[in-house]
Amino acid sequence: MEMNTSNLKALPQLSEEINFNALLNAYCREFSNWSKYTGIPKYDPELAAAFQNNSHDFYLRFDFTRHGIEVYAPVKHYAESGRHLFYFPAIERNTATNKIRNIDSQRFLNIITLQARHEFPNAHANQLKQRLANSVHNLEKYLQYTQQSGKTVNRLHMNFIDSEQSLILGHNAHPLTKGRSGFNNEQELLQYSPETDARFQLHYFLVSAENITEKNAGGDEITEELEKELLLYCKGHPELAGQLSSHPFHKVIVAHPWEARYLLLQQEVKDMQLQGMLIDLGCWGPEFSPTSSVRTVYNKDSKWMYKFSLHVKITNSQRINLSRELHRGYDISKLLQTDWGKTLKKEFPEIELITDPAFISVSYQGKEIEGFNTSIRHNPFRGEAAEKNISLLAALCQDQVLEQRPRIVRIIEQAATLNHKTVNQTAVDWFKQYLHISVRPMVSIFQKYGLACEFHQQNVVLEFDSKYFPAKLYFRDNQGFFFREGKAAELLKHMPQLAQESGALIPESYIIPKYTYYLLINNILGIVNALGSNALANEQQLLNLVYEEFKQLENIDDTGFTQYILHSRSWSVKGNLLTNLNNIDEASAPIDNPAIYRDYPNPLHKYFFSHNLIATQAKEILYTRYFPKEDISIAIRPFDIDRDLEMVHEWFNQEHTKAIWKMDGPIKDLEVFYRTLIPSDHSHSFIGEIDGEPTFTFEPYWPMRDTIGAYYEALPSDYGAHLLIAPTEKNKKFTFPSTQVLLDWVFAQPEVGKCIGEAAVESRAMHILVTRMGFRLQKVVEMPHKNANLTFCEREWYWERYPESRDLNILSTEEQL
Repeated sequence: MEMNTSNLKALPQLSEEINFNALLNAYCREFSNWSKYTGIPKYDPELAAAFQNNSHDFYLRFDFTRHGIEVYAPVKHYAESGRHLFYFPAIERNTATNKIRNIDSQRFLNIITLQARHEFPNAHANQLKQRLANSVHNLEKYLQYTQQSGKTVNRLHMNFIDSEQSLILGHNAHPLTKGRSGFNNEQELLQYSPETDARFQLHYFLVSAENITEKNAGGDEITEELEKELLLYCKGHPELAGQLSSHPFHKVIVAHPWEARYLLLQQEVKDMQLQGMLIDLGCWGPEFSPTSSVRTVYNKDSKWMYKFSLHVKITNSQRINLSRELHRGYDISKLLQTDWGKTLKKEFPEIELITDPAFISVSYQGKEIEGFNTSIRHNPFRGEAAEKNISLLAALCQDQVLEQRPRIVRIIEQAATLNHKTVNQTAVDWFKQYLHISVRPMVSIFQKYGLACEFHQQNVVLEFDSKYFPAKLYFRDNQGFFFREGKAAELLKHMPQLAQESGALIPESYIIPKYTYYLLINNILGIVNALGSNALANEQQLLNLVYEEFKQLENIDDTGFTQYILHSRSWSVKGNLLTNLNNIDEASAPIDNPAIYRDYPNPLHKYFFSHNLIATQAKEILYTRYFPKEDISIAIRPFDIDRDLEMVHEWFNQEHTKAIWKMDGPIKDLEVFYRTLIPSDHSHSFIGEIDGEPTFTFEPYWPMRDTIGAYYEALPSDYGAHLLIAPTEKNKKFTFPSTQVLLDWVFAQPEVGKCIGEAAVESRAMHILVTRMGFRLQKVVEMPHKNANLTFCEREWYWERYPESRDLNILSTEEQL
């Protein structure tokens, strides 16, 4: 997050806040018991005092009242893309005693564990608390190194390894942004971390050939290459040369030096040494640098990058190369050598798939020793290519590090200067170019070639052109290639052995939600967030561009992928927090259920969001209509909590209102309702006045975010409204014209497709009213709190009955303002 005062903060505090920010966002993605809260409460003096002390009046409220707790986190930036920035401290209130105190990430973790157990009884915080503390500690050390070394992470031009080692704050979509459990001490942490610019030699072994399995899509045995390299390194070291020459039936393998020490302590490895099956050669050769994944290493002069197994728990899992993942890298490498692959690469030059064509594994007594499993990756950033101006996407989306402004801010500002445009226009144009080189290629590759990639921030490297615009995308990760079953016959013609070992042929129904998570939520929305949170562009404008980009592909893509993205009410988001609370090691879990996924409201539906109905900023009268028959004027205006709260509290506590609305009770509770309703994206509140006297309230709502939307095939252009008419006297109610004013206002909004109703089945009066207005019954829906008549009313149905409403001139909020 942006930390303009970071130089004034102690690094332990800064590290705690960055990790807490990540934890809060993880909770927001995976749970729904939170809401925006605006203003200083009038009927809650304890909370008002706490807010005034914090000098903030916009919060996220986390409702843990079932456990007697509320948590309020002050908001710095509320993101339509889903990742918010917070001020600190956050506060906790005991609802029984009203005691309010500051809360830290560990305490918040305790509370959310209680909440999670209602759905996941086995959720426990003990291990996660240790790993959270580990993440806070590690980040503090990385910040300390950055500060003391003068390391720069935001240069305009950065080569591959500088970019890979610039991800100081970690992946911002994970609650354990720098969790690395397994290193034995701080020295090891610093020695092997990319954040500390680590470099080290690789560790070599001689292993009996009969204990080795290896493949290379390039043809030659990779162990032969390793032996030739080692022979060059051992000049002047006759003992090493002698060992190589005296073991003709052994092969050379390579390992991460930390993992090598771990392996040498394992009994099966000790047994292999005693039997002469394995010989420890030690560390040799040039130094390699860890990339952002920690276990993958790079040297600009090497033909290969090495992706090692590493028994360190990094975020969700110990980073062990599984057999199916090794074969997956081999499969895609072989396939890309066929006509299928050559055509793909020619058609989409803006996407380069970095493959892992070779691997090595070691077995003992018929059992694979996973710590030796090594995936060997092509190095496209070799020699002169090492100096290409690129960025790891996760690093480009990184928040401010200490006093260094985010690199994306510097990139956009420089691009604006070079293109002689404003920063805002440049940011929008830059994002359009990113969509151009990512969306259509990735959708087309999935449709035409049947290939999907885990296209998330940490697997994607972006290359810039001379004007700092997106030019090319590199995807890397051997375990992140999948093929859809719908293309199986065609793929198997090119490679008959495809997926026999890798299990990479997957049903579309499984791939599409996961692909949406990686490409949309993690990748594209990550860029939207980076541009929005740094005030470079408006997030909603960028999300609209995403919608339009996919909309162009809707009639071209027959896989269901684009349909899912555009029309699903919710997407699936990986529950990194819940996965950790349930102690699931994602890497070793079954392939068909590697992590917990949660429903995530589709942000592209905001394309149809009516600000006039749900998020109006107006304060005064929005619309007035005169009814000559009744000789009355009815006007509507937005609800004003300072002006209207006491009045509607009286309305909700009337006898005829209680049974239907169930909102009677203390005014303090009603104030919470409105302070969370007004800033929400699912509903709003308006007051209706008859000849200047308030007599009714109505709440338009958006089914895509409201409960009712889960009970029918809701469209993002659907809107509904609840109506409360306060007077009981017949000569004051004016129910019919009041409802007409409501519908006039709803149908005046261009985003509205149809209006829905869901009045309780037993409410005969409401059924008669909506039928008279043009609503048509669709079905009865059984909801937790009521059985409801689901009714629809199209704009034309309403205008057909009341043609006078067609010609009404209703100004938009913007026009009135």
